[in-house]
Amino acid sequence: MTLFSTPQPKRLNQQITKKSVTAAALLQQCWRWCCQVALVQPSLLSYLEPLIRFVRPTFRAHLSHAKLLKLQQQGNFLHLTLRPGHRWQGFIPGQHLQLVLEIDGRAVSRTFSISSSLQLFLQQGLITLTIQQQPQGVISNQLQQLLQPPMQPVPVTGSAPKLSLHLSAARGAFTLSQHQPALLLAAGSGITPIHAMLTSISRLTQPLLLIYSYRGADQLLFAASWRELQQKFPLLKVQLIDTQSRGRVTVAEVTAWLLHQPASQVYLCGPASFSQCWQQQLALLPVPASNINQESFGLGAVPSANGDRRPHHITVTLAAQRLTVQSGEGSLLQSLEAAGLDPAYGCRRGICMQCLCQKSQGLVRNLVTGETSDAGPGQIQLCISQPLSAVELSLV
Repeated sequence: MTLFSTPQPKRLNQQITKKSVTAAALLQQCWRWCCQVALVQPSLLSYLEPLIRFVRPTFRAHLSHAKLLKLQQQGNFLHLTLRPGHRWQGFIPGQHLQLVLEIDGRAVSRTFSISSSLQLFLQQGLITLTIQQQPQGVISNQLQQLLQPPMQPVPVTGSAPKLSLHLSAARGAFTLSQHQPALLLAAGSGITPIHAMLTSISRLTQPLLLIYSYRGADQLLFAASWRELQQKFPLLKVQLIDTQSRGRVTVAEVTAWLLHQPASQVYLCGPASFSQCWQQQLALLPVPASNINQESFGLGAVPSANGDRRPHHITVTLAAQRLTVQSGEGSLLQSLEAAGLDPAYGCRRGICMQCLCQKSQGLVRNLVTGETSDAGPGQIQLCISQPLSAVELSLV
């Protein structure tokens, strides 16, 4: 009879590792707090970035350099094959990142989902981004200029125009759980994170249904992948819906699956109107809110509490001049730039504090935290602040 049990070495190692991770996280939080208080920056590296860029103009704190290896166009989509630098730590399929491109000396940042499999990165060190071109898309229009002749794949070599590309760390919780059945609803470019999820699966033990809506044959992304995946995984069913020929997916089609698989996790990814519509429809069905997963990233425009999306007056005091411009859909920085002004900025993502300015009055919403300011004076960051009322600013 054993009166005393000796802790197993493996369990001791797990306990020590857990304590070490906790201590390291606390130390990191303390260091960030000290930097924020002493330097008004999240890190020493961010504080030194302007100086380092004198020596290394392409340096970006907390970003990894990336090389563009191949660029291909399909319809109004661009497929970018990138080789991230050694500082990039990888991703979980379904996550997104910020692509930062230097254009005319200005860092332009946009958020995109990774569309390639995890195996491609682990085996070859490559990732793919699939970008939908927009009429006013700064990054997509800049990249399209590399396509010569148009619509043809381009291996990007040293003879091509030199691009300065950087990647942020991959982020996001829109990842696939393989412990439950799943219903995946995607439309347009919303298929990109789901393609990364499904092509990364090595073994499928739960039934999955993908319903992917697209508009026109030239807008069908990853056509070969859907055939291969269905052949590889008998539990995967893919339903491709060309809305030009048969209309949109119906509630009845979704309900039929949920009746047979009531424990399904539901994944929504597509345009805002698509996601909002299906959130409303699913609320009427016996689907727990905890089972609904939706992709959401970037600093998108956020309507005010009463749904008012009208533009607001932005009054700016600059060099003893007083100007009034109209707000747009995005941040204050974007609105001021659209009006022809050139306020100071750095990272464009709320880190470097170079766009910090004085607000005299007006309500603004922080696009990172979602917090709303009071109507009185205070300091705000232009790149992550969206006006919710008329605003008065003082720029240096």
